[in-house]
Amino acid sequence: METERAPEQARMVMDATSAAETRERITKWIEETRQIFGLLPELLSADHQAGERVSAAQKEAERLHKDVEELRRENQHLRLEKDEIAQVMAQIAAKLGVTPRRSPFERAASGDQLKAPEPVRVADGVKPAETLKAAEPPKA
Repeated sequence: METERAPEQARMVMDATSAAETRERITKWIEETRQIFGLLPELLSADHQAGERVSAAQKEAERLHKDVEELRRENQHLRLEKDEIAQVMAQIAAKLGVTPRRSPFERAASGDQLKAPEPVRVADGVKPAETLKAAEPPKA
């Protein structure tokens, strides 16, 4: 009979040890859970604030996209208006017999190279000093 009691006592000792370990583990889990629940309001508040910032940023992005589209339309309208004015000015210049000059501020096309201004040419057989004298009115 004593041999039967020995395994039973060992089982009770092991059960008591494992019960103590289990109790300790559960106590630890409960404490960790309390700590986590204590952090939840802080985390939820931060999440809510981040959501508000994202929403505000999305509204700002939408507003900026609308502004960009409006400015593109205005730019296109102004370019068309400029082209119409240039066309009318060219027609007027053609009627007056004036050849329109290119604006020094006009941008060159992407493939065009900017050209250096051509030097003033003197008429054949005329010296530069003579051209100045010819341009002066006669003294009376």
